[in-house]
Amino acid sequence: MTIKFIIGWVLIIIVSTILIYNAYLKLSANAGAITLFTSLGMEPYGRILLGFLELSAALLLLYPATLKYGATLGAVLMAGVILIHIFKLGIALNGDYKFFIMGVTAFLCATLLLWLSTQKTV
Repeated sequence: MTIKFIIGWVLIIIVSTILIYNAYLKLSANAGAITLFTSLGMEPYGRILLGFLELSAALLLLYPATLKYGATLGAVLMAGVILIHIFKLGIALNGDYKFFIMGVTAFLCATLLLWLSTQKTV
């Protein structure tokens, strides 16, 4: 195993964990998620759709043949999260930076994974 292979799998674990956690909150009808999507005017369909997309991206990341698709979908979803936080919700959601930091982390890791996957290292 090369160091690039190990780094690739660490990145996959980070991104898929964040995506699965966020998908769980959305799909389990967490009170905070419902409040958030109600304020965005996307409740319930936007919450459910984004939850399924996040879960799909996480699952695509875990299979090497679909890694590029999962990394692309994950990066696009997290770019949307970052933009919504910056322009609509604010970086600190109810005084908590956790979701913004997770979005940035997942975006950066997914983008790096996408680049690594083009290098034939993952």
